[in-house]
Amino acid sequence: MQLQRLILCCLLFLLPTLTHAKIVFKSGSDIYVMDDDGSNLNVFTSRVPGSSVSWPVWSPDGKQIAFRRRRPIVPKQSPTYAIYIINSDGTSEFRVTEGDDDEYKPSWSPDGKYLVFTSDRLAIPGKGQKDVWTVNIATKALRRLTRTVSLTTAVAWSPDGKYIAYRDDISGHTTIHLMRADGSRQHELVKGEGGHRRNFPRWSVDSQSVLYTEWNGHSEKVVIHNIKHNRRQVVDTPNNWLIHSVCFMGSKYLLMSAKRWNRENPGAEKYDLYRYHLVTGESVNLTNTPAVDDYMADWISDDVLPVSPQGKKKVTWGELKQ
Repeated sequence: MQLQRLILCCLLFLLPTLTHAKIVFKSGSDIYVMDDDGSNLNVFTSRVPGSSVSWPVWSPDGKQIAFRRRRPIVPKQSPTYAIYIINSDGTSEFRVTEGDDDEYKPSWSPDGKYLVFTSDRLAIPGKGQKDVWTVNIATKALRRLTRTVSLTTAVAWSPDGKYIAYRDDISGHTTIHLMRADGSRQHELVKGEGGHRRNFPRWSVDSQSVLYTEWNGHSEKVVIHNIKHNRRQVVDTPNNWLIHSVCFMGSKYLLMSAKRWNRENPGAEKYDLYRYHLVTGESVNLTNTPAVDDYMADWISDDVLPVSPQGKKKVTWGELKQ
């Protein structure tokens, strides 16, 4: 009996600490949060007339989400976008970047004090130019890291804080570039090639590999590029998949936004989220939303979230997705 009580006490102690994980992503015009098995799907951001949101990313401690919001459209003016942050309980949304610029895809510094993003502020009018910038979240002080006449987009800060990966077409071919976090040593991670389009870099947890999508002129693939050994691994995804974006789910899985290519009716299929096992190649469909695309996803395990071992509190994320 004493042994049974001891086992029961151990189970009760361990149960609250079991790791759960969440995914944040864009669906339609809103941001949603769900468990990483596809359950508990709920809308997260508040609706603002004439506005839309995109590219949500968890803060390193899981307490906040940064995202891009299109401000309400002004007649006879081009749409403008700014970077916002909201608490992970859905409260206290605030704007981080100021001005009437087009800003894109934020990524957190590992200490949670800065965001890196791309912006057309200070760009030459009509040149389609964007550069990489950082912003101090507390002071809103900006720093420009690149000075190009190219279109720089899709940045990602490495978890160890040393590097920033970004997509650029400065060489004439869209490919992935790498630089130090202070903006130095800017170079191509993989040489640009005609007919190839590489985009949406994301980092592995150990900061050793950059994950990105690659269109080779015939099919869309996912590549894991080890920066230490300069070695590329092409992920064996189905040939009929079009892949919008992808990120790591720990070390064994990828979280992909993908759809099946329908040659007769390209608009018939919509992007859904899939959990992909890197060893077995097995994919599990996590969302199935026929009317809208599900993409721009980010994953976090709540072993980094501020959860007390004495018990987990249920978080109310908002209204259920329709």
